[in-house]
Amino acid sequence: MKKRIASIDILRAIAIIGMIMCANIGFNSGLPAWMFHAQTPPPTYSFDPSVAGLTWVDLVFPFFLLPMGAAFPLAMRKKLENGARMSGMFASLFKRWAILTLFALVIGNSSYNIWSTSREAWQVYLFLIAVWGGMFLSLVQASKKIVNIAGIILLAALACILVFWFEIPLDKGTSDIIIMILANVALWGGAIWMLTRNNLRLRWLVILFIAMVKAVDSYAPQVLDFIPDCGCMSWLFSFEWLQYLIIALSGSVVGDMILDHSRSGKEIRLDSKDVAAGFIALAAALVQLWGLYLRAVAIDFAVSAALAAAFVALTWKKKNVYTNVGITGFALMLVGIAFDPLDGGITKDYCNLSYLFTTGGMAVLVTAFLLMLEFRFGMKSSFIAGVGQNPMVAYTVTSFFIGPVLNLTGILPLIYSLSEGNQFWGVAQGAIITFLMMCVTYLCTKMKLFWRS
Repeated sequence: MKKRIASIDILRAIAIIGMIMCANIGFNSGLPAWMFHAQTPPPTYSFDPSVAGLTWVDLVFPFFLLPMGAAFPLAMRKKLENGARMSGMFASLFKRWAILTLFALVIGNSSYNIWSTSREAWQVYLFLIAVWGGMFLSLVQASKKIVNIAGIILLAALACILVFWFEIPLDKGTSDIIIMILANVALWGGAIWMLTRNNLRLRWLVILFIAMVKAVDSYAPQVLDFIPDCGCMSWLFSFEWLQYLIIALSGSVVGDMILDHSRSGKEIRLDSKDVAAGFIALAAALVQLWGLYLRAVAIDFAVSAALAAAFVALTWKKKNVYTNVGITGFALMLVGIAFDPLDGGITKDYCNLSYLFTTGGMAVLVTAFLLMLEFRFGMKSSFIAGVGQNPMVAYTVTSFFIGPVLNLTGILPLIYSLSEGNQFWGVAQGAIITFLMMCVTYLCTKMKLFWRS
């Protein structure tokens, strides 16, 4: 497949933009609770697992997981059809897992504990910039391997500086948990896709099985007492991480739908009813941010079901990738809302079935909306899509490059002072940093400086 699917790149970019935005808005700006994770509301921002609800911030991770899953068929099917052996494909998945795991360890060890050092702040900022340079060189897709080798050597030297200059010991348990989860989801999700690539029903059964195990763990955990604890390997793998396969594998189904359409060569012509259906799909996703946050679950389910019926009524005579993706999204989301009362309310942490199915369905519905824009209006959005094409650069550039540079120049402390108690500057702070991330990431994409994962 020569043409990239803009909708997948844009959805990934939306997740990354949301991730950077929510991490950099002013926490002391007096912003309302819906601007933060539902379970870490102001003014204390303390984690409270008893708080149920959903905000836009809680959508960041599932909105990244779905395009990751969609990329399984888009990236691997052609390789298999061109004669790649299953053993080689599994080896590639393991290599990707290893790279992401090391990536998570580098991020965690180089940034999480370094602020406990007695060294001056400017030294820390320069160290972080150097670490980003090391990651860049070691991960960038270069024609000459010496570039990647130089990056690895630089990271090894920086590890020595961390230990002996900053006096921060290396710790295998200090890693970026998001990347660790993504590494395991990429490994297991990719393997499951390969084994079920020609049987969608079997893949849905796998999703159902994972959901059933999750349900048992949630409602009768004593049943699973026979499963041993990961013990000393818990830093590397946790069975709990596999619950996110529900979203990633749902994404792989969407990816297969999109790939099948792309290969069919059929042109999809959408009319005004299809456009209306696309906006209904988007509205259904947005409704959750109202209904589940305010805990009007019964009303939310009724409205969502009505929107699903309207979508089907507008598109029922047409069977194409756009309508199939939309119906899949509505089905997943309605199942998730139905689980809300069983789970005692939707929560991101500790993650429950309502969260996995609802947010997964919302991500699929937004994908359907983006497909409508792509098919009907030829949407490309190269700037935003360019951010989504280089996710590892986008994920790290703020903490390791933009933030340190802005601090060294005195710009970020000025912005922080402006955002103190000021809602406008609290949002502007996040928007400025996020826009800078987008610019740097897009520049790397434009220059074809991709980090391999």
